[in-house]
Amino acid sequence: MQRNVQTFIDEVTAEKLAQTTVKAAYEHLDAQVANWLDGFLDNVQADKLAQATLTTEHEPAISFRLETSVINLPLANLTEIGKVTVAEETMPINLYMIAESEAFRSGLRIDELGSAEKVLADRVAAKDLLTTWLATQTERLDEIMSAGE
Repeated sequence: MQRNVQTFIDEVTAEKLAQTTVKAAYEHLDAQVANWLDGFLDNVQADKLAQATLTTEHEPAISFRLETSVINLPLANLTEIGKVTVAEETMPINLYMIAESEAFRSGLRIDELGSAEKVLADRVAAKDLLTTWLATQTERLDEIMSAGE
């Protein structure tokens, strides 16, 4: 799966991306990983740009997203994506895991799940990686919260 950078930017700007949302209790986020990932990958399989959000109630707030992109920046940073890429280039679509919380020093953690082709070819490995990543992010937030007590 590839996109011309300008086409990618135009599609995101026009909100031509498939969006899904899964809700889960903070203590049981891992139970929803399969639903979260499968909905996202079904859209990727259909050659759609996609964003999938895993929502939970927690204080401080934390959000988790899966996104398709040409570079490791959140879709919300579309201006920066345009600045660091060449509009005429065609680039592979990669899948990214994003955690955002005001509790994190940088406010954001983004990691690559893999290229669209690689992830679609091995959904089981992707699910394992995503489960481990999600657990790491919640442990990190829990440690931050414990240190603040």
